[in-house]
Amino acid sequence: MSHTTVTYKDTADSKLSKRLDMRWLSKAIFDAKSEEQAKSLPLNIGNETFTVGELFNIEGNFSNHVIKIENSNSKMDYIGYALPENFQLIVEGDVGHYAGSGLKGGKLNIQGNVKDYAGCEMSSGMIEVSKNAGDYLGGAKAGNKKGMSGGTILVHGNSNNFTGDLLRRGIIMVVGNIGDYCASRMIAGTIANLGTIGKQVGVGMRRGTILLPHKPKDVISGFRDCGRHNLGYLTLLLHELRSFESTFQSLHPMRRRVQRYLGDTAVGGQGEMLIWIG
Repeated sequence: MSHTTVTYKDTADSKLSKRLDMRWLSKAIFDAKSEEQAKSLPLNIGNETFTVGELFNIEGNFSNHVIKIENSNSKMDYIGYALPENFQLIVEGDVGHYAGSGLKGGKLNIQGNVKDYAGCEMSSGMIEVSKNAGDYLGGAKAGNKKGMSGGTILVHGNSNNFTGDLLRRGIIMVVGNIGDYCASRMIAGTIANLGTIGKQVGVGMRRGTILLPHKPKDVISGFRDCGRHNLGYLTLLLHELRSFESTFQSLHPMRRRVQRYLGDTAVGGQGEMLIWIG
């Protein structure tokens, strides 16, 4: 078998009414040498204790670097937690909160929707979401001050509020629409969008780049219009955006003319919001 298959049992819902912490999968990748060892790992759910084998069927061992999760659902949190380099995790279905949290070089492919905090505090690697993402995509966990610090997130649908909150480095690409407070408190990095965007874009932004197809309906007062520019470095950025199989490939590789806004000056920020004009 060229990959390991982990299947959530249809009968498990009769046992499970609470959220399921999928960090056992990371432990299996690092520690389990066989299917049986993985199945015997404990799962604490609320005040109940299960074994992995009671809720999941496993075919293959975790020495395989490609793992497929079948029959997943939005109760499953922390899928792809700290996924290391050279590992690929393919998820067939929706997932819960904190997907790809702390990702460390691996590739997480979610063939469905993902809830809040996807990619939070990841340092490298790739997360691809075929449908929609919730709040705080690539952001920081509540109470922390460090969001995503490297890697790439590609969402083919929409993302909700606080996309890229406290983003430090890396690229977030959203094909669809983005909700309110995008790039809030952003420290560095890039957010690129092909749809529409909500209110309060870039509030508290320090540095970094937001690349948009249309000017937001309300540009906050902390952003200063710096006029129209032909920016040569956008050729390099476009090369990166077009390297992934997505609608971003429709962008012309030499499309460099933008309206540039600088902010958020209310916090002494030097970030830029770039609006395509050519």
